Amino acid sequence: MPPPRIGLARLPTPFERADRLSEAWEVSIWVKRDDLTGFGLSGNKVRKLEYHLAAAREAGASTVITCGAVQSNHCRATAVASARLGLRCVLYLRSPDGRPPSEVVGNHLLQRLAGAECRFVDPEGYARRDEVMREAAASLGSAWVIPEGASDEIGMWGLVTAAEELAGQLGALRPAAIWHAASSGGTTAGLAWGFARLGLDVPVVGCSVGEPVAELDRRIRRILAAAEDEPPAATAWELTDAYVGDGYGLASDEQLAAVGEATRLTGLVFDPTYTGKALAGLRGEIERGRFRPGDDVVFWHTGGGFAAFAWDWDPALR
Repeated sequence: MPPPRIGLARLPTPFERADRLSEAWEVSIWVKRDDLTGFGLSGNKVRKLEYHLAAAREAGASTVITCGAVQSNHCRATAVASARLGLRCVLYLRSPDGRPPSEVVGNHLLQRLAGAECRFVDPEGYARRDEVMREAAASLGSAWVIPEGASDEIGMWGLVTAAEELAGQLGALRPAAIWHAASSGGTTAGLAWGFARLGLDVPVVGCSVGEPVAELDRRIRRILAAAEDEPPAATAWELTDAYVGDGYGLASDEQLAAVGEATRLTGLVFDPTYTGKALAGLRGEIERGRFRPGDDVVFWHTGGGFAAFAWDWDPALR
């Protein structure tokens, strides 16, 4: 049974065929437009926050604490949603040296504008993020901790209900895959649970943007194991780390070129860290022959447009 929920997102988000991209890539590509869940709240993260912030309210919390990279879509969405609800927001942001970035741009600009208190940690400190946030919550009092990406047994319900939403839009369409960017695991866990709950045999494929498959799979299994309800027996997913490249937050010139081509053929904005890398991965799988002409593939656009303004696009624009 789903936990309490508070309405924050503009739902349902559109589901549309990318005609020109489909013609160029020779596979029928459909886009689930979670970039349109709202402006400041753009992206799939707000779906998870609808459940976490409802839980925070129920617990009587006046402060929300969470974490992510400096350009985290999740942190930006949490800051904006907290401002909307009148909650104090504390963000633990990972930077290379534990210092603020030299430029306040993209998601970081919006979370600062929304009044979030930004505390910077280096990679070593970020490895202890859960402990650090628990200590902060104890010192602040009446604080609610949201894990990285809001990816836990509470946040995943945002994507369980999203699967139900998409199922109503698919009609008779049975895609060869629901292809999406995967990092903290909550999106994959929720979609896999959601489609299994509906009895729909739709392959849920997470394209890792940084983590090895083994680590990402462990994250998903931990989320499902922590849920109060037993996952449906048919809950299944697939992961690939073939397109991680040099790691999280890094994109090759080839990947950036694929993202630029997709934008020129769709008019949609993609974030090279998440949706862009996943989109380049989809193109790679088409070139490998996994998806063929006549196949329908759903690309779940998880948002992240603001982070695109923090990238050096020069190689892709030459």
